[in-house]
Amino acid sequence: MKKETFLSFVKKNGLRKYIKWLGIFAKCCIAKILLVFIGKNRKYKDLWVFAERGNDARDNAMHLFRYVCKKCPDVNAVYIITKDSPDLKNVQDVGRIVYHGSWQHYLCYLVAKKKVSAHIFGGAPERNLFLRMDHVSFLKKLFVKGKYVFLQHGVTQADGPWLHRDKVRFDLFVTVSKREEQFVIERFGHPAQCVKSLGFARYDALPLTHQKTKKILLMPTWRHYLSKCTAEDFEKTDYFKSFNSLLNSERLLSLLDQYGYELIFYPHFEMQKFLHLFTIPEKNVIAASFENYDVQKLMIECDMMITDYSSVQFDFAYMQKPILLYQFDREAYQSGHQGKGYFDPDQDAFGPVAKSLDDVVVHVESMLSQDCRMSDQYMERMKSFFLYNDTQNCLRNFNAIKEL
Repeated sequence: MKKETFLSFVKKNGLRKYIKWLGIFAKCCIAKILLVFIGKNRKYKDLWVFAERGNDARDNAMHLFRYVCKKCPDVNAVYIITKDSPDLKNVQDVGRIVYHGSWQHYLCYLVAKKKVSAHIFGGAPERNLFLRMDHVSFLKKLFVKGKYVFLQHGVTQADGPWLHRDKVRFDLFVTVSKREEQFVIERFGHPAQCVKSLGFARYDALPLTHQKTKKILLMPTWRHYLSKCTAEDFEKTDYFKSFNSLLNSERLLSLLDQYGYELIFYPHFEMQKFLHLFTIPEKNVIAASFENYDVQKLMIECDMMITDYSSVQFDFAYMQKPILLYQFDREAYQSGHQGKGYFDPDQDAFGPVAKSLDDVVVHVESMLSQDCRMSDQYMERMKSFFLYNDTQNCLRNFNAIKEL
């Protein structure tokens, strides 16, 4: 891995960030000094730190934290989350929590033996700075300690430069299938011993049998090239036009009414800021916000899913429920967000692929008429993809982390 000098590190990231990071660096130094005196305290000994983005608790890290607190109480575990997080209720009665950005956060992060996260920054007080510390020799020796465990946020389907070994280093990279595992090793450059197919911790909470609820989940993923759009520019995009047209399709609304179904629209976390721009029909359609709805609960409740490229399709397939992919912009998505990978939607997807609004409606009608059951063709694809389809994912994850 190419090493940066401190001067080039500062020059590369700009003066404003340097001033901000200088303050964070000072906090790290103070925390490091404090640990000389209090580091042997029981609450810092053999510490495992769990986190997601820092403001949420609804993903693999939260599920594994709950498992550890319940099944392995001897493990000194702590969960990092912001004070104002809508997900605080998910963890505050489970085990010890520490507020993101607090002095306790710095102390816990610097002393932790295991840093366990669903995201690449591992619950750091400042995500970008701590990622870059791994590239600066003296900072790495001073601050980058412990084992880094990447639980993943979603199944890796294609190349992502931010996950390459020269960008991030993990001691454990969790996958759900042998195909995904091999892809991560070969494309991202992570050592084979660090990449293991264990299954996602959150899968343990997914029921493998389902009672019909008459609900359809519409959950498109995000686009790098749209995340910084203004509201005015966003309304001009194919993304907005396509999904807004789908939400207001008279044919689709008629099908919902005919079969007694409700459509729940829940855009990706990064696109939630545009939710208010969509026109939501008064009947049979709900706009679901991040603050008020939990994505896993929605997936468990719904009979059918419509998505585009989102890895939530794997969660839904794990429950053996039908999926429809609406990929009206595949070329733009692959060139501007995430390229082609080992997972080919036309050959590997767990449901049909629609390229137009008319196709979506045709497939929805077919699925509703079949009582939203996954066909044998897609059931076989699901079974051949996942290495495991059980409720032992947390156990496998825990054992692998313990052995590090």
